[in-house]
Amino acid sequence: MSYTRTAQFTNRRTTNWSRNQNTVQFVSAVKLGPVTHTVLVALMITVLGLIYLTQATRASGYDYAASDITDKISALTEQKKDLEVENARLTALQAVKNSSVAKSMTTPTDVQHVTE
Repeated sequence: MSYTRTAQFTNRRTTNWSRNQNTVQFVSAVKLGPVTHTVLVALMITVLGLIYLTQATRASGYDYAASDITDKISALTEQKKDLEVENARLTALQAVKNSSVAKSMTTPTDVQHVTE
């Protein structure tokens, strides 16, 4: 009985495998040189760099949108404060106009303005 050896697999009897272990061993048919390895590593680094750049620019786009929303919030907060002051002023004037002291006052008969 003769056993044939192929380029990809070696027989169990020639490698002295012990019991309950794999009986075949893969041997790569393609050998890559150092230049090919260098090119592959450079290509992987380039692809990873491009992925990083796409993610970084997407994050800066979110930063601009967040900045715009923050500006709108601050403008609306200022407008709200101004409206609160105006509401307080108008409420105070209405309260003074309807007070008993204001109702008991009389209108002046002679008004003079001072000019320099």
